[in-house]
Amino acid sequence: MAVLCAVLLTACGGGDDSGSAKPDLADQDRFLRDYVVFLNASDEDGLSGLLDAHPQGSKDARARIKEYGGRDWDVRWTRASDFAGVWKVDITGTARTKNRPVRVTETITWEKAHWVMNPLPDVVPTPSDAADTEPPR
Repeated sequence: MAVLCAVLLTACGGGDDSGSAKPDLADQDRFLRDYVVFLNASDEDGLSGLLDAHPQGSKDARARIKEYGGRDWDVRWTRASDFAGVWKVDITGTARTKNRPVRVTETITWEKAHWVMNPLPDVVPTPSDAADTEPPR
């Protein structure tokens, strides 16, 4: 009987599934700290490895280094989650090289036991049949 229950749990998606590990916000903090360290160092390879959970990770890393890299960010973040596995993260602080304020909002999701940061706009091509989300000008 115990064997039958184990087979049924496995067949129905129950039981131990390491691919569906629950998100750990301490791990998200480590992800964000690494993100800032790679940006400050303009380390494209390190950032690309961090962002490799989406198919355009290397292109996104290159775009992020160009946009934000090498500015000696001193930041903190707050997060909110309206949906399971999705966080809006507000990153605020200063870019100490010129003491400019930093305010960036990122969307980070937990997918297949990895943190995934939405790529910057224009990194991933928009499908031709996608709805227009830009406001009229």
